[in-house]
Amino acid sequence: MSYYGRNRGWVRQERESFSGEQVVSAMERVSKIENLTPWERNFIDSISESYKKYNSLTEGQHGTLQKISARYNPENLRKREEWRESFSDEMRQKLQIMAAYYKSNPPYYGDLATRVLEDPEYIPTEKAYRSMCENKYAQRVINTALSEPDYPVGSMVMVRNSRNIGSKLAKLRGQIVVVLGHPETVRNAARGARPVTILPVGGTESIVTEERWLKKLPKKLS
Repeated sequence: MSYYGRNRGWVRQERESFSGEQVVSAMERVSKIENLTPWERNFIDSISESYKKYNSLTEGQHGTLQKISARYNPENLRKREEWRESFSDEMRQKLQIMAAYYKSNPPYYGDLATRVLEDPEYIPTEKAYRSMCENKYAQRVINTALSEPDYPVGSMVMVRNSRNIGSKLAKLRGQIVVVLGHPETVRNAARGARPVTILPVGGTESIVTEERWLKKLPKKLS
């Protein structure tokens, strides 16, 4: 039970009780599911012990129990199996692209990104995949990663003379550089953010930047 103030007084409020045969039956049914995750298994064991002691569950415990129970009902199991069977190589490629992106841009999807990168066979839930790979920023990143490079390896280009080019390239404004390669991980959702490794003409140290900070050589120099 709990108390709350009302017009300088205190009113006694009974806490809703989550107990009885239905609750016990739900815990027993869920505890018999073989493919529970380690967290789910620990949770069920924990609330079972708690129920023996207090003869009731809290609202939060009961709510989580209901979610786990629904997750493993036949209809949802069928949908998850259909999702796994429909998971294509193209979807996995997009998943890998976004996992690398979010790993480079914490904290969003940190745990999921780590699992994807560490386990090439891992298939997330449909909800997790769509949330991670189908938001508007993800679409930009994926399109950038899968598009053809603007500047092929070996081509000579010029560093733009933009004010917001960043300190790393500031000293190279207007200079000619050679494209050495294209790192795989796209770290920015901006247009033209494909990573590119460049080497200043006559230089010895390469720099990783983005294609948006480069442009084709003027005709008189090409």
